[in-house]
Amino acid sequence: MEDDLSLLGVIPSDRKKLESMGITKLEQIAIMSVTSLGMGNSKGNMFIQRARNILANENITDVRIVDEDLIEVEVKRTDRAVIKSVLNALDVYAAGWGNASLKTDDNLLKLTRNSQAFSKVIIKAEGLQEVIESKRIGEREKRGIYLPDEELIEFAKERGFKGFWQNVFQEIHGNDIMKKVIATSMFSTFREPVHSLIIGEPGSSKTMAKEIIGDQFSDITNIGANTTRSGLVCNLGTGDLGALPHSHEKLVLIDEFDKIPGDDIEYCYELLSNGKCSVHSAKLHQNIVSEFIMISFANPRSKVFGKKALSDIGLSPLLVSRCALIVKVHNISKDDRINLFRKKFYGGGEIKEKHDYYDQWMRLSRTYEPKITASDKTVGKYIDDVNEIVEKYYSTTLRRDLRMADYIRRIPLAVARASFAPVDDKVIKEAGEIFRESIETWV
Repeated sequence: MEDDLSLLGVIPSDRKKLESMGITKLEQIAIMSVTSLGMGNSKGNMFIQRARNILANENITDVRIVDEDLIEVEVKRTDRAVIKSVLNALDVYAAGWGNASLKTDDNLLKLTRNSQAFSKVIIKAEGLQEVIESKRIGEREKRGIYLPDEELIEFAKERGFKGFWQNVFQEIHGNDIMKKVIATSMFSTFREPVHSLIIGEPGSSKTMAKEIIGDQFSDITNIGANTTRSGLVCNLGTGDLGALPHSHEKLVLIDEFDKIPGDDIEYCYELLSNGKCSVHSAKLHQNIVSEFIMISFANPRSKVFGKKALSDIGLSPLLVSRCALIVKVHNISKDDRINLFRKKFYGGGEIKEKHDYYDQWMRLSRTYEPKITASDKTVGKYIDDVNEIVEKYYSTTLRRDLRMADYIRRIPLAVARASFAPVDDKVIKEAGEIFRESIETWV
């Protein structure tokens, strides 16, 4: 990975000079003058301009020309280096001294006209708007989003989180908590994944759920039982990397998760926790970065559940703890089978008719960062309830431990993301119900 000085195209001799002065970051160079940098006018200007251009490109998220006297710029952060880079990108310095006044409001920079020269800044802002829009379109297409944002958001808000899991899994009768858990995983992000584990007897609806996701959504890594047994991170027989290292920014569906080889489980721990791990075997030495969302499916230890379901979880507690939500699913009854056959016979359903909308709804949602607006009282009760779960199940095969500190944040964020809404009291209560209902499947 390139360091900051490499990004600027600094040759070895100049690098040595800069490093001797303790200058190694773009932010340091962006706030300096040609004189203070001490690299000569031509070279100094080039380094400073490049540093500011890179920082502006990385940090400007939107530019709005409110009217002829006001420009608003949304940025990721507002430190001195970023502000200087934004002003440079808008030609505020080149347009003439004192042409604008600057006010910072959270992550918003407000530039107000001070002189006629401000018109040059507006012209530059118009150009930046075109660049940002082009960049935004490119990023959307790279994520597989082609439908207009407004259309997808309206579609999502009309249905919400509940509408998603009900419509996507309409062929499955019952097992609503399994549907909610899977939907929660699907609306989580690759940086903050909600890994889930669905355990059920052969012939239960877990296989059907896996098939629905694989058929209706894209960018899926579908891992079958043979791959699971060979090794998810490292194939211990051949020494090759397994499927998970090749699943960066994908939704991963794993069959027979309980069949992972013991040696491979060790690699899975770290990869599932933070998207990174180091593999050192006789044939392979490699550092892996792969951030994904995992929905895994497993059978009970004895193929069927006994009277004490918890004792039939056939995975190590440490591996189970890497999953935010674990659900026991029920078998399909005769009535459920008849209902399924009828739905299959007539076909249809919105998920099949509007597959692109559901797929792109999920993709677009991962770019949305919900704000937390829930009351302290509601959040406090939610945290207390989850803490009770940890106290009760810490020493069981269900293993709820301190990793729940991450999950209690990620799950309401995923639920809110589905509706492009804030994390309000209603969302917090929904997250609490998902935790509670998933645990109740084991009682």
